[in-house]
Amino acid sequence: MLVFDLKGNLLKHQRVGHTQNMTVAKLRPDLPGLQIAAINFWKNPGILTVFDPDGNILTQAEPHHCGSLILPVNWRGDGQEFLLLSADVKQGGMLDGKLRRAVMFPDDGHPDLAAAVMDVTGDARDEIFVWDRDRVWIYTQDRPVQGGKVYAPKRNPTYNESNYRAQVSIPGWK
Repeated sequence: MLVFDLKGNLLKHQRVGHTQNMTVAKLRPDLPGLQIAAINFWKNPGILTVFDPDGNILTQAEPHHCGSLILPVNWRGDGQEFLLLSADVKQGGMLDGKLRRAVMFPDDGHPDLAAAVMDVTGDARDEIFVWDRDRVWIYTQDRPVQGGKVYAPKRNPTYNESNYRAQVSIPGWK
């Protein structure tokens, strides 16, 4: 990973393999700024690295030996986002900023070919869409938001969706 300043000067070069997907989000509420997550797709697919805003490695792990979109998920609405690894009941789930599984999917027969994340209920928290060729399932929270403010990050516009995108999740509250 290469980190540049606004003038184009190289500040940091971290060799973490061929990363194709990146997410910039608030993954670690205990640390200042946003964190950057990147996942390797070639030779050693599935190696996931989390960086601080300066490009220093915070943690690295291989939670599942395959590539993933590592989509940011505002699941609880409390200011911490998770990374969606996949909907696989054994090796998928959502990871926190220390790459620990924070949310697992139930073994309820849902499809797990592909996934997407977006808020469709209007409460600022994300729903998880999982599908295959025949079915689409949507997961959402089992209770309303508790408390006054809810975390409502600003995300990439949907017209920029792509398999080779970087997801940027800018903090905000509603």
